[in-house]
Amino acid sequence: MILIIGQGAKTCFVGDQTHDFTVGDVLVSFYPIAMEAQIVEASPDKPFLAAGIAMDLDRMAEILLRIDRIEGAVAKPVSLNPSNICSLSLNDTLLDPFIRLFKLLPNARDAQMLADSVIDEIYYRLLCGERGDELRFLLQQRGDVQRISKAVAYIHHNLDKTISVEALASMVHMGQTTFYENFRNVMHLSPLQYAKSVKLYEAQKLIKTGKNVSEAGYLVGYNSPAQFSREYKRHFGFAPSAT
Repeated sequence: MILIIGQGAKTCFVGDQTHDFTVGDVLVSFYPIAMEAQIVEASPDKPFLAAGIAMDLDRMAEILLRIDRIEGAVAKPVSLNPSNICSLSLNDTLLDPFIRLFKLLPNARDAQMLADSVIDEIYYRLLCGERGDELRFLLQQRGDVQRISKAVAYIHHNLDKTISVEALASMVHMGQTTFYENFRNVMHLSPLQYAKSVKLYEAQKLIKTGKNVSEAGYLVGYNSPAQFSREYKRHFGFAPSAT
């Protein structure tokens, strides 16, 4: 996703990293990520406001190919950190297409005819912006990152199953050590930490929608209610019955 902060401020916690976002900041995340967020600046008169769009990596890669055909080879960035999340400052060049995109939404015909070209412009502005080299390099290294994405998708679609690093690495045709390191670099959590976080957040959602605690735990792969309650409380700071 690409998220712009229009009013207020929030802090996002990803693994052992903290990311602060306030007015004029843009959050870019390439793949689903286990993240906790806290609104740190908001009031009834000035509520927190943010807006964004889902990112289509295939489309962004097509934009990059067109840029490459014009410019030639892309220079490597100073930092080669393949992080799944980054932030940048919002400028008028990026803000303008966002505003035009949102103005299209009330008119279905305008949106269907024009939105894709505006989104392409947003991708282009990101790839040519202040952290464009990092984004472009990450897109060029999509082979390894896409394999991590496949493992992430498997975790999300198999919440009731036991997850192991060995099985995930084998599924994406990577050695266990290489897979573990790449996964942690991209997602900021180890594979098992990420899987546990995703399972517990899904369980919390199930409980809030009416499932009892034992059933919610079972649906996300916990056969022991006691273990589920312990890990839930350790993660959220309160028991599942208090959700």
